[in-house]
Amino acid sequence: MIEKVAIIGAGISGLSFGYQLIKNNHHNFTIYESTSRCGGVISTHSDSKYLYEEGPNTFSISDKRTLQMINDLNLEIVYPLDSSKARYILRNNEPKNIPNSFFSFLTSDFISLTTKFKILKEVFNRKKPLNETESIYDFFERRFNKEFVEYLVNPFIAGTFSGNPKTLSIKHAFPKMYDFENEYKSITKGFIKSKKPPNQIKRSIISFKSGMEELIISLSKLLEKQICLNSKVISIDNVDSKFLLKISINNEIITRVYDKVVVTIPIHKLNELKLTDQDSNDLKNNIVIDYPPLSTITLSYKKKDIPLPINGFGLLVPEIEKKNILGVLYLSSMFDYRAPKDETLFTVFIGGSRQPSLASLSKKEIIKLVKTDLKSIYGIINQPVYVEHKYWPQSIPQYSLDYQNHLNSLKKIERNLNGLTFTGNYIGGISLENNILNAMKSANKLINYNYE
Repeated sequence: MIEKVAIIGAGISGLSFGYQLIKNNHHNFTIYESTSRCGGVISTHSDSKYLYEEGPNTFSISDKRTLQMINDLNLEIVYPLDSSKARYILRNNEPKNIPNSFFSFLTSDFISLTTKFKILKEVFNRKKPLNETESIYDFFERRFNKEFVEYLVNPFIAGTFSGNPKTLSIKHAFPKMYDFENEYKSITKGFIKSKKPPNQIKRSIISFKSGMEELIISLSKLLEKQICLNSKVISIDNVDSKFLLKISINNEIITRVYDKVVVTIPIHKLNELKLTDQDSNDLKNNIVIDYPPLSTITLSYKKKDIPLPINGFGLLVPEIEKKNILGVLYLSSMFDYRAPKDETLFTVFIGGSRQPSLASLSKKEIIKLVKTDLKSIYGIINQPVYVEHKYWPQSIPQYSLDYQNHLNSLKKIERNLNGLTFTGNYIGGISLENNILNAMKSANKLINYNYE
């Protein structure tokens, strides 16, 4: 008998889960999405002048299985322009080009001679962590030094997690680094000696001609018969090894029975989903993972109004520089056809764990803060020809120092309710590729298919 599966949530995890079920010839499933669209945070703005992302801006792929999914969907990959190769970090209020090779990094003036020696001597560093649950900040300061953390790690964490390296777990946020130290006693040795995963390919940053939402549209078409929009799952009851789901569809409450259930909605939405198993419900209600607020401001300026050309991938801003913004993405130098030729389009990030209160200010107040920093960094004094604001009250899950406790609770719920599975960006990595691969792995495990 082919088991009947319910998937809750039609974000990238839910859609990837469905894709993998179909790939394994398992069609007996339904995806329930509470809103009127699929894709979750993946959303592309497109009009007659501008094309940009309101959510994840690019897609980093390094695995054959991800590439295979893109090919299966007949998607045409768009790679960044050569003009996007330069990446910058702000230092002393000046955008500094980050060297793109180990040798050029060691010969550049971006970091001090002391830090360069620390990098070269890392292989001999035998310092032990002071705590069992070590933060990203403490880990890299111990293996290198404070300058390395403040000018390389801190801005990177702000740009990826919207997070604070002092409150994130190295073990869960960067498990490869954690494992390298445990196995090889050195990050450097780990990179040199560790075996290449069987499905690994050269890492590439990609997008699609019409933006990231093309991926969602293609997956939605593939799964069209299985997707139910405007359908909110209210409760899950486990009875006689079956799952009874109460679902609100167009304001009508219905009950459906399934053999297996997959939960892909964000942790902060779990409180809206009742588990009738009391122990599991209590565990669920005690899982509190922080999703800091984040605002993005997308602006376009006439090129003639910017004193210096803005070319490259973007700028990350270390906390020590004491700015309002976390970073800037240079959209019109990343991909073709994102803005008129005589304009420069970019997105600025503000808020996150560093300054959460800034993210929830009014659009007018945020734009004022952004303009202050753009004037200070780039000398821009004229008004933009386009401004748009997007507020994310919950942005990216933080793999905090007590994250293992929450993970244990999720695993215990899965044991209590045999046949229920959690997957999403709060488990096993926040990147789109992490989400896709983890969903594929979970799908194969659910139907007893060999993932490897």
